[in-house]
Amino acid sequence: MKKALGAIMVLVALGILGLAQGDLVAQADALFEEVWLSPYTPTTAAELRAKLESAIDLYLRALNLDPQNAYILNMLARSYYTLADIFLPEKEKQAVHEQGQIYGERSLRTDAEFVRVEREKGFVEAVAISTDIAALYWTYANWARKIDLGGPFYLVARALAGDDKKLFALMTRCLELDREYLAGGPLRSMAAYYSKHPFSKDYEKARELLQEAMALHGDYLENQLFYVEYYLIPKELWAEARTVLERIIASPIEPYPLMNSYCQLKAAKLLAEVQTK
Repeated sequence: MKKALGAIMVLVALGILGLAQGDLVAQADALFEEVWLSPYTPTTAAELRAKLESAIDLYLRALNLDPQNAYILNMLARSYYTLADIFLPEKEKQAVHEQGQIYGERSLRTDAEFVRVEREKGFVEAVAISTDIAALYWTYANWARKIDLGGPFYLVARALAGDDKKLFALMTRCLELDREYLAGGPLRSMAAYYSKHPFSKDYEKARELLQEAMALHGDYLENQLFYVEYYLIPKELWAEARTVLERIIASPIEPYPLMNSYCQLKAAKLLAEVQTK
């Protein structure tokens, strides 16, 4: 009788724990979605940042209850990327992207098979068998942006250390799994990789990937902005760059209000620079 009662109490406790975790994740998801679907302006930035930071806090609390939860780890990786990319001053971005990378890698390693292959053959080989595109993508996004923010010498140093091979493996796998994830995210990310690689730039591959992204998801304005930043400007195609930037600024922000409005602000700044060329 005592054993049965004890078992019932354990089940009740686990049920309460699961409910608490589910509530935390649901609240965090709702806050993240609210931020994602809100236009970015200089006057709303502080409020949106506070909501995103509240979502991160809720995800962290939920993670304490279930440290191997891949969904929570992926949302933390994505949330840290969004926080750093859009809301933080330049000097604070790199450290937060590093946090996002850590959570992305933790998510990849919740898969026992990934861990086994990585232990036996290495990270690149393990990435090739992963099927969690969110973990792959947000690991890459944070990692690549962290390196980019370190400047040219850091970019070279990390390439010499082999980070470029790991990043290439991550994005190659994303392209295999779903080229259209997050409105063509793997396409624009791989394009940026080819455009910025310190030893083997390939602007034509960048152009092909970005043109595919724009054809599939032209309404996600970052695809067009990347086309300017990672192909037209490096090739000094100033007239076309001005045309695309003007088109970005005039485009509707739906169905991606946060990113599109933020891209429009970046496009306006870039246009002022390009107009002098």
